[in-house]
Amino acid sequence: MIYLDDLVIFSENETQGIERLQRVLKTASEYGLELNIKKCQFLKREIEFLGHRIKDGKLYASPLKTKAVMNFPEPKCTKDIRSYLGLTGYFRKFIPHYSAIAKPLSDLLKKDSNFSFGLKERESFNELKQILSKEPVLCLYNPKSETEIHTDASIDGFGACLLQKSIADNQLHPVYYMSRKTSDTERKYSSYELEVMAVIEALKKFRPYVLGIPFKIVTDCIAFKQTMSKKDISSKIARWALMLEEYDYVIEHRQGTRMRHVDALSRNPVCMIIQDSLTLQILKAQNSDENVKAIKDLLKIKN
Repeated sequence: MIYLDDLVIFSENETQGIERLQRVLKTASEYGLELNIKKCQFLKREIEFLGHRIKDGKLYASPLKTKAVMNFPEPKCTKDIRSYLGLTGYFRKFIPHYSAIAKPLSDLLKKDSNFSFGLKERESFNELKQILSKEPVLCLYNPKSETEIHTDASIDGFGACLLQKSIADNQLHPVYYMSRKTSDTERKYSSYELEVMAVIEALKKFRPYVLGIPFKIVTDCIAFKQTMSKKDISSKIARWALMLEEYDYVIEHRQGTRMRHVDALSRNPVCMIIQDSLTLQILKAQNSDENVKAIKDLLKIKN
């Protein structure tokens, strides 16, 4: 795994690690790639990489980075806010509902906002520190593990969590948390549209992890589960439905009380307005076409 001039060679055991190291060094030698031996570490069970600590199949925020967050002084201006959000935002995948927690701080960066570091802002500032001080942990992604995406939405933002079942205990563990605020336009959406968009935003974020593998989408919006079986839906929902076509997924409805890890607000899903949709008609025609089905089957075999 390469990131710019950083390289990680991972393996399941020492023998495999040595074999892979030999292959990498041989290739580097053939193409004239020079390595700095002073910066190299070999056969480590724990490493620091790109601001993260990797140990025993788990991912932690680097102690050096979290220490910088803990020692960050109370902001005095918008420049300090921007620096603090930049530092904590690097670890937002560790923090459920990061955008909601950081909202009082990010609101200070709006053009027409007057800088006022009051109670709400101080609580947001301290909560982010507190979460990172507890050494949050994520499991390393495994393309062979059973995978789920849990999503939720509110008028204020979207939240999602990528989870995988561990071989060790057969339980689901978080791999990545995702969240973002809604735009002014999105705040006008119905609760149903927000829930669907939460799924779309999650798939955009987790695309490198779930494209090409079977996975489950878990949502508390029962109407979303029924969407794909409807004959006519609005053009906006139809466009989102088309985006879902490239994924191999199943949808599971789960009550909001069992979705607190991605919960953003109480739910009152609003049924969508049913409209004619030429897009969906085309999609259904493609799905019923034997030639198109054959092409899809061939693509699945190649993947």
